[in-house]
Amino acid sequence: MIYLDNSATTRQKPISVVEAVTKGLTTFSANPGRSGHIASLNSAIEISKVREQIASYFNCSVPENVIFTQNCTDALNLALLGTAKKGGHVITTAFEHNSTLRPLHYLKSKGIIDLSIVEPKDPTRITADDIKPYIRENTYLVSCVHISNVDGAESDIKGIGELCKNNNLLFVVDGAQSAGHKEIDMIKDNISLLALAGHKALLGPQGIGVLLIGENVDLRPIRFGGTGTQSIELEQPSERPECFESGTIALPNILGLGAGIEFVKNNKEKIDKKIAYLTNLALSELSQIKAVKIYTDNKNLNGVIGFNISNVDSGIICEFLNEKYEICVRGGLHCAPLKHKFLGTVEQGIVRVSLSYFSTEEEIKALVKAIKDFIKTYEI
Repeated sequence: MIYLDNSATTRQKPISVVEAVTKGLTTFSANPGRSGHIASLNSAIEISKVREQIASYFNCSVPENVIFTQNCTDALNLALLGTAKKGGHVITTAFEHNSTLRPLHYLKSKGIIDLSIVEPKDPTRITADDIKPYIRENTYLVSCVHISNVDGAESDIKGIGELCKNNNLLFVVDGAQSAGHKEIDMIKDNISLLALAGHKALLGPQGIGVLLIGENVDLRPIRFGGTGTQSIELEQPSERPECFESGTIALPNILGLGAGIEFVKNNKEKIDKKIAYLTNLALSELSQIKAVKIYTDNKNLNGVIGFNISNVDSGIICEFLNEKYEICVRGGLHCAPLKHKFLGTVEQGIVRVSLSYFSTEEEIKALVKAIKDFIKTYEI
């Protein structure tokens, strides 16, 4: 099997991640923060270590502002619903995933917010100049994906963050596809709320996401329940991080995420070089095939390559690659409908190849060979 669907989830994990998850299921298998016994306390200590690690890696002001969520979608829902202002205005982009678009559409449909969706002038990049004309007197938040999960297009989060800071706006960043591939500094980039997926480029397990909260951000809980604190009170506690983490948190997954981040941190230069090299190789090889249309710009070497073959439905191509060559890629709309409207690919979808640190040059060459076979088989 050749697995090239790492934007959905990375298949191969470092051994250290597997070991950390196993420790979470054995050595530290207790409910952190719910009891005073030693097993519970030891588990809580391990969770605190990972919180501190994440805060340090992304330059979040304090570990208490590192909130563990079910996944990146859950983190984005907390960021967007937990800051919603009645009568306020939000700016987002046509490049967003449904994990951003659907919460914002919900808020708009309920008459809570007004919403503007930006289409950038340059199809390969979203910039502050794209966002600026949409700012109104009642605008309070800008939400932007860092790297598109469809074609790897990159947003200038530093420039957009500066614009938000100068206009006193909250800045929400969807880091699902970028964290682990790109450097993100919450303070330098003026990010108010950063949502992460643990199971993608951070190389952790599924079932864990993170929301990092910047300084002076007023965020309300959107889920309520047991926190292990102030249990006599029916009101949800206000102390972070507990007020956002009702119920038992996924300790094994959190420890696995911590190990994944440690691996990324220790191998950052090698990861960056390899992802850029393999992305460039794939784009170069695919661009030489006449029937292939590429949607990824060669400036965006982010491990995500979007393409089509003539006018063939993307699902047919993916099925061929899977059944004949056991090559795993993804077709369709990738939960990003406005991006496909922008690209004009709603009917056809796009074939997406997505890489990880563990992808190889041989896998790219095998993919190219298989695509040539597809074109020959279907006489395109």
